[in-house]
Amino acid sequence: MKLLIFAGSTRLNSYNRKLAHVSAQMARDSGAEVTHIELADFDIPMYNADLEARGTPADVMKLKQIMYEHPAWIICSPEYNGSYTALLKNTIDWVSSPVKSDPAWLEGFKSFTGKVVGVLSASPGGLGGLRSQSHLVPLLLNAHCWVAPKAFALGHAGEAFDAAGELLKEGDRHHVQAVIDQVLFAARRLTD
Repeated sequence: MKLLIFAGSTRLNSYNRKLAHVSAQMARDSGAEVTHIELADFDIPMYNADLEARGTPADVMKLKQIMYEHPAWIICSPEYNGSYTALLKNTIDWVSSPVKSDPAWLEGFKSFTGKVVGVLSASPGGLGGLRSQSHLVPLLLNAHCWVAPKAFALGHAGEAFDAAGELLKEGDRHHVQAVIDQVLFAARRLTD
């Protein structure tokens, strides 16, 4: 199963980037064919319809294709001011926008429709980014994704990782693995 993993952060020491890294390795160990991307590697401006009218940026087209090719995703969503990040929203806005000049991409939700998405989050606070998840899930449902019922919010993330970036607690690893397992299980059933 092809699984795409990314975090909605570009911060160097982002807990969600660490969580995405851990999740990618755990998913590989579970037999998934994992593509772990960093949104910082894509040159994507703030969404603007006037800019889009001049042509969809090349890196947006690249990201549309990557997302389309993966039936299963895991998104690690930081929480800023009780919601998901502007980076994550901007990415979704660009990827879900139709490309009028390209018949293959006239359907805006082509990259999203039917994808099985697991949601993880990490935060220094006790809720672990749970509020970002509560806002992100309706957005993903609106984009025609299947969202896994299991999710995990890693609280007190500043103390959750060791110096190598691995999760310290077995319980945290167990919760992440449960999300991975459910996403892979559902994606296999829906793509058969």
